[in-house]
Amino acid sequence: MQYPTLFFIYVAKNEDWVRLQNEDWDYVSLMSRFFHHWIKKSFDVNLKIKVDILPVVPGRLFDRMSISYLSRDHYERDRETYHFYLTYFKPFWSDCRTEGYSSENFGIAYWERSKDPISELDKVKFYADKNCAKVSHILSHEILRMKGERRKVYFDGVHELWDKHMYAALPLQYYNNKFELVSTGDSYSFVTIDPRKIQT
Repeated sequence: MQYPTLFFIYVAKNEDWVRLQNEDWDYVSLMSRFFHHWIKKSFDVNLKIKVDILPVVPGRLFDRMSISYLSRDHYERDRETYHFYLTYFKPFWSDCRTEGYSSENFGIAYWERSKDPISELDKVKFYADKNCAKVSHILSHEILRMKGERRKVYFDGVHELWDKHMYAALPLQYYNNKFELVSTGDSYSFVTIDPRKIQT
């Protein structure tokens, strides 16, 4: 089966993008390579991966940054590419239990940043804890849909697993910067849901 390219797009306000590129780009770039590895290992799907930054000028009332704005960007770029936007805003509406959104070849995850200055080591842990698991959740919706799974699996099954991770003490998975699975007590760079536990 032919799968689309997965294109991570880090969204930044035009006045912030140079600073955010300096502060976040190394992690975002490495994370995109990690998810290439994770998707292949977890779902047996080998996607080509691209990553870029999108500086935007916040618009007027009816053209503000939103799901519909990014949906237009997705269609104008290429609807056959799976565009995954890492955004500075939380979607106003979503049927996903994370601060994100998923539909065919289109995903959004709110990219949380620390409000206080933190060390590079703490920043990696912060992004892993706050953003990475969320990204793995939203990716799982679409990868399972691409594989032909029923909505009961690709939507409900992922949400049931998320609830177990968040509220029923099912451990998340932790990976180091070499993409190796490690224990929670070790140094880690990425955190994901455990796709082996999705009910099919």
